[in-house]
Amino acid sequence: MTAKKKPKPFNAEYLFAAVLLIVAAVVISWQFNTSDEISGMSVQGDRMSDASEVLERSGLAEGMHGDSIVFLDVIERIETLPWIRVAHVNLTPSGQVRIRVEEEEPMALLVDRGRNALVTESGMTMPVVLGHRVDVPILYGFEVSNTFWETGTPDTLRSESFEKVRSFLTEATRYPGLYAMISEVMVTDDDGVVVLSDENAVRLTFGHEDFDDRLRKWQAFQSQVISRKGISQVRSLDFRYRGQVVAMEQ
Repeated sequence: MTAKKKPKPFNAEYLFAAVLLIVAAVVISWQFNTSDEISGMSVQGDRMSDASEVLERSGLAEGMHGDSIVFLDVIERIETLPWIRVAHVNLTPSGQVRIRVEEEEPMALLVDRGRNALVTESGMTMPVVLGHRVDVPILYGFEVSNTFWETGTPDTLRSESFEKVRSFLTEATRYPGLYAMISEVMVTDDDGVVVLSDENAVRLTFGHEDFDDRLRKWQAFQSQVISRKGISQVRSLDFRYRGQVVAMEQ
């Protein structure tokens, strides 16, 4: 009778050595593919901003060593540019700097005595960027300041009237179909928010408050009345009254 050979006991030292070899290989590979110098830079998310201006403001350049860069300072410099709300900067193992920016969103185009400025939801006036088409309503009744017009330094609209415009347009963005029909908007003392529609230049009066309720009235009127009768004979619509829409015809 032949005796069976006993299996050799598992040697933990072999396992440790194998793991050590794998870790060493990964570290060597990472070091081989890692550069502490900037070899290239790119900007993402720059719809209204100029990528070259973002790169210039960052203060970074190819050949700089990563360990000499304070990235928080780089971010702060980039965020001083108009339109840049938030900036993100990272250096990849291969030496590529990637800058991703989140920009302010324009809410309206302010027109004042031949001066134009884009206005964000926060009320900041921003320079119009040539070559960038922005589909937003035209805003009247507010001033483009001399400082902004002469230097391009962002200004901020602060008034009770602008708060009404902001509230109205913010609510209107929840109704994309209606928002797309807003051509011009302004605020008057008597009528509050007044809109001119892009179709047939109909005057729409929304008052000073309850904009969501009045926008729903407009939506209902569009679907129940305008869709059947058309808008060619309508001169104005007033949504301020409870339970009704006051329409005036040509």
